[in-house]
Amino acid sequence: MPLDTNAKYSVRHAKEEDKGQIIRLVDDEARATGALLPLTEEVLGEWISAGLSLVAETVVDGKNLIVAHEAANVWPKCGWIEFRSSIVKPEFRGNGISTKLSKTLFNIVKDRYPGVTMIAFVNHAGNGKGILQALGFSEANYADIPAEILSIGPKHRGKAEHGYRVFVRRG
Repeated sequence: MPLDTNAKYSVRHAKEEDKGQIIRLVDDEARATGALLPLTEEVLGEWISAGLSLVAETVVDGKNLIVAHEAANVWPKCGWIEFRSSIVKPEFRGNGISTKLSKTLFNIVKDRYPGVTMIAFVNHAGNGKGILQALGFSEANYADIPAEILSIGPKHRGKAEHGYRVFVRRG
């Protein structure tokens, strides 16, 4: 059941059978830009099971095509929730899909985890900054981020040095 059917692109919860398309989408962007970490089936499965993985799809040549993905990762030690794997296929960008995904995911997280601190990383170009600020996120200092969140890999640890900015929304 789509969460938004009033648009050219439907936003809905990801399903197990979407895994292949989602992993290809995220991994293609990770290889092309280095902006995302590659995604494993295990991690994606956890997000799907938790209801914290969303996709946007459209119909192309009579077939449903996933054109975007965004998920929320719950960090167990610190309890923060990170918006992750936010990607729209390049040829579908500029249609408000990322904004729709972020707003929908934000509302799910806010309703399910009242008072939780949310975090998101924004690339050097500032993609996503506007929607995050509209949702109440503000730019934060890396020194204030729990080590658990910065420990997942060299790309995350090096985000500050590569111009990535961090945005946080406290409960």
